[in-house]
Amino acid sequence: METLEYIEAYFQQTLGEEERQHFQERCEKDEAFAKEVAFYITSRQLLKEELLKQKQTQWQASDNKEEKLPAIAPVKKLYQRKWFMYAAACFILAVSVYLFERSPTTEQLAKQYITNTYTQLSQTMDGDLKDSLQLGIASYNNKDYKKALEFFTAVAQNYPDNSDAKKYAGLVYLQTMDYDKALQKFDELAAMKGLFSNAGDFMKALTLLQRRKAGDSIEAKRLLQKVVAEHEEGSQQAADWLKKM
Repeated sequence: METLEYIEAYFQQTLGEEERQHFQERCEKDEAFAKEVAFYITSRQLLKEELLKQKQTQWQASDNKEEKLPAIAPVKKLYQRKWFMYAAACFILAVSVYLFERSPTTEQLAKQYITNTYTQLSQTMDGDLKDSLQLGIASYNNKDYKKALEFFTAVAQNYPDNSDAKKYAGLVYLQTMDYDKALQKFDELAAMKGLFSNAGDFMKALTLLQRRKAGDSIEAKRLLQKVVAEHEEGSQQAADWLKKM
């Protein structure tokens, strides 16, 4: 589908829900596309105004009230309309950029949350797994993600019921932007039963917001709603983000 047809389909509401979501996300992330949308909106409004003027002219002509204008007037008006169209498009774009910069997207908030919360892990583990997890955490905090993953994977294999090992392994994949594997680990975490607190669904939503494939935003929203409804770990953060989605 051509860009103009795609934009037209959105405003005529002939796109599906997922396609409309993708359109809105593209407006936020693709500056060139946002400009085309802004220009389309302005052009459509000007077209309506032009058609109205033509109708008014026809009505005046039918009443024999049409006045003869200098030959230069239509050219001047055309120039003025083009200038107004350009100025209006620039204004819409400027407002969009301003609002975008003042109001971070959910994806930006998720990225900031990862940076603030998971750049460093707290070394507070104890018990038989202390040494293995501590070594993994130390490697993670030093950004030696390959070594950290080896420790976390070993613990997860030897102690399948250890939720921290799964979560930390998922975080390694999240930090290295291997989102598909991160989702696998967080899915395993979410499936664990009997935990006092389980961040699996919240971490899956966080990963989807970073991966940003088609449909990821919709699924992330569904998961965040589940986290809030079932009072899972991360429910307060999820509630805040849902207000912006």
